[in-house]
Amino acid sequence: MMAVDDGPFKFEDQASLLVGLVVRGKGYLEAVYSSHVSVDRLDATDAVAHLVKGSRQLPQLKAVLLDGLTLAGFNVVDIEALHRATGVPVLTVVDKVPDPEAIRRALEGRFPDWEERFRLISAPETHTMDLPGGGTLTCHMTGMDVQEARELLRVTTLRGHLPEALRMAHLVASGLPRLVDVASWTEVR
Repeated sequence: MMAVDDGPFKFEDQASLLVGLVVRGKGYLEAVYSSHVSVDRLDATDAVAHLVKGSRQLPQLKAVLLDGLTLAGFNVVDIEALHRATGVPVLTVVDKVPDPEAIRRALEGRFPDWEERFRLISAPETHTMDLPGGGTLTCHMTGMDVQEARELLRVTTLRGHLPEALRMAHLVASGLPRLVDVASWTEVR
């Protein structure tokens, strides 16, 4: 699978680091890819598709794993479009059930295209998954069914509640911006 996460950013930044880790099972790291994603724009779907399609491991990828439906603020990933673009199933996970009304208010007050962003966030069916070690995750998926998603979470969660690949992607994406000037990036490459 490829786990994708964004790095830290400030709202005045143009972009945030985007990291894709190809990980097998509970933690065998096979490859690291990076790009960037614009802060608060709508290029997240293309940015993630670029990482996935640029992977030498694309034919072996069983899923793309995301920490939620947004990257770099409210840059929403259209998981259906991502699945169509890559041919790889997509699974998003968050540890809290999102509050649609709070999301709508946040978008409405900030973006002229808030209705489109809200539609993309609201479109996927929401599923709550019980984890083998206890706890739950809220998930959205496309290209796989609930049982396949549950099995993927079971196979990839080592400790805690997040799949190990996603935990690793978060660590890498959080640490690398200290080494590179991500704020100067302005377009997806």
